[in-house]
Amino acid sequence: MTMRYLYRIVLVRTGLDLLALDRTFRNYATGNGGCVGTRSPGQWTRRLDITLDLRNECEDLDRCVKHLTYVIKSLPKLEIVSFTVPESLGPEPGSVIMPFRALDALRSSANSLRILHWSGSDFFPQVHQLEELLRDLPNLRVLRCYQLVWANGVIPSNILSSLTTLAVPQEFPIHYGKYLTVV
Repeated sequence: MTMRYLYRIVLVRTGLDLLALDRTFRNYATGNGGCVGTRSPGQWTRRLDITLDLRNECEDLDRCVKHLTYVIKSLPKLEIVSFTVPESLGPEPGSVIMPFRALDALRSSANSLRILHWSGSDFFPQVHQLEELLRDLPNLRVLRCYQLVWANGVIPSNILSSLTTLAVPQEFPIHYGKYLTVV
């Protein structure tokens, strides 16, 4: 009974948090996680906040991405996803790109995803991969990604149909209609 409230919002701060969630969801998937007939805790999760700070971690980035991908795929009813990497993971800010498999995992929540947010110094998706994902998110209402630079400086209009709020770099000339609020 309390599981639905405990797992409604999940905050991941370290690679160890990812590992623990990965193991929990795998145990439920194989029937080792609880009583017979118990639903996976991932069925209750509506919000996922990733605030990874890997500077002092023993984990390597590839292993964390593997766990992150499985965790996201185990959360089929996500409505809000936020990625915040507070410090640069590479030699300079913006040098570590979000791997496609982690971004692609968001498709498992395509029909429920309402808000996508990226901030921090690293771990942003590549523009063309993000565009592909956004086309498959029919209920997305809010996209926040101030650091993302769109191809040719133009946000494709076909991904804007369901958005009500768009947070992008200030230099964008916005002429996308009266129903879209640009922050």
